[in-house]
Amino acid sequence: MREIEDKIRRILLEEWDPIGVGRAPESADEYDRYIGGIYGLIQRNASVADISAHLRRLEIDEMGAVDAKGVPFLADETRGMVASALRRLFQT
Repeated sequence: MREIEDKIRRILLEEWDPIGVGRAPESADEYDRYIGGIYGLIQRNASVADISAHLRRLEIDEMGAVDAKGVPFLADETRGMVASALRRLFQT
């Protein structure tokens, strides 16, 4: 389980990173509070669309990572690629 959590952390920091902290070593734990929920989703075989929707909710509701019009900073395509990378963790 620890190995999967580390892989989720890496994906969140390197591929998702809606608030741009992934390159700051002191922020390596910034998204750790979201790992458990994401782990649960992929463990339950959630779809890429469901994982992507979860990430979007986190961006909006938890982080407020939206522009002045309320649009999330990340594009749907980026979020979909991240969700796919997360799903692949359980397919290897």
